[in-house]
Amino acid sequence: MSLLQLFICAFMSLTLSAATFKVQSIAEQVQESEGIIIGHFLKKKSIKLESGMLATQMIFKMNKEFGLQSELFGQDEVIIHYPGGQVEDENVRIEGVPEFMSGEKVVLLIKSIDSRYWGLNLGLGTFKLINFGKETLLINTLFPSDVRVSQMRLEDFEKTIKKIKGHNLKVVDIPYEPIPELDRMPASVVEGKNRTLASKVEERENSSNMPSLSTFWLVVTFALLGGLFRFFRQHRSK
Repeated sequence: MSLLQLFICAFMSLTLSAATFKVQSIAEQVQESEGIIIGHFLKKKSIKLESGMLATQMIFKMNKEFGLQSELFGQDEVIIHYPGGQVEDENVRIEGVPEFMSGEKVVLLIKSIDSRYWGLNLGLGTFKLINFGKETLLINTLFPSDVRVSQMRLEDFEKTIKKIKGHNLKVVDIPYEPIPELDRMPASVVEGKNRTLASKVEERENSSNMPSLSTFWLVVTFALLGGLFRFFRQHRSK
């Protein structure tokens, strides 16, 4: 069994139910990560890997990145892989894989495996950026109300990265541009740690994989609102 297969199997064993997730603090995940991306979601597609396993490629526009040195290749878009997906009649769903809306602002912790970037710890290592008053907060996609892994200010998050990874960590600020037409896949993107560039990523939308309103997301939404309310109340009391 290859390293990638072991990695995916470990993910599947961790995500049989939300209760089995081992909660790691943001600092612990930063320590484990090999790269960090701040940007927004563009598109996704499912592929079959060389091993025969299914994976979903998610394409992100980067506004800032830590550790990837994408400026060496003039890239501002990146492919991040997550296990599972749908290719023709084959469908594998992995609980804990995050869902995004086009243009949604995110923070991703990533790891390189077999020359591809993978989202670290599925949704546990994935955050959505929410503007709350004058603050920008990281909200975890799995545990939005758990202050151990959520509700951190973006400013404090970047300070945590530099403290853990060192002040010599390469940080690349990419000038913000309007979101490109969403019917286009990037002509070339940063795909893996070895800087393999995709010559062209053919798009085939999987409409059945689009986010849908469910009881789970209603629970997450209410938990998020409750957590933000508590944060605001504590902030006002200081």
